This record gives sequence, structure tokens and C-alpha cells, in this order.
Amino acid sequence: MYWAAFGYHLLLGAQNLMVTATLPPVITLGQSLGYSPVVVGMIWIFGTAGKIFPYQSGVLMVGYSYGYFDGRDLLKVGFLLALLESAILFLLVPLYWPLIGLL
Repeated sequence: MYWAAFGYHLLLGAQNLMVTATLPPVITLGQSLGYSPVVVGMIWIFGTAGKIFPYQSGVLMVGYSYGYFDGRDLLKVGFLLALLESAILFLLVPLYWPLIGLL
């Protein structure tokens, strides 16, 4: 689900737009499959955090326009951070979330 949100975020560049347009149907689908809406929503939101293109964030556009980094830098670092976030989420969901009552 994380990687589905990450991939869909490539189509809808702005994080706010992506969350607003997709979160209600994703939560409804998760509830119909028997999942907690809080867990489904949190994973979907985490999936929108990874950014690999400058158009996905206004802050990245400013840094890119002033020449602080180029497209290849953002692509490499963005994928690395997305993989790292995915691995952390993969470990936290089964271990930590049950302790705080999410699973």
C-alpha cells in the first residue's frame, strides 16, 4: 500500500491534492476489507512523503531553480529516502503500532 501511494503520488504531484483526492476512497476500500481506517490512512499518508521530482514540492522547486541540486541528485536521494521510510514503516507497523492500539 505504501508503494501504491508512492506511485500514485507521481501522477498527482502536490501532496495535498493527492491526499484530498484519494484518501476517502482508500479508507472506504480499507474498511470494506476489514482494516482499521486509521492504519490505512496513516500508511497512505506516509506513502505521499517520498519525493523524487522537483514538481512534487514547492520547497524542492525553489532549491532546484536556484541550482542547489539537479534532477539526478533529487532522484537518487528521493528513492533512497523512500526505501528507508518503507523499511522503517515495515518494521514499525507490526512491532510498535500494536503497542499503541493501532493494530
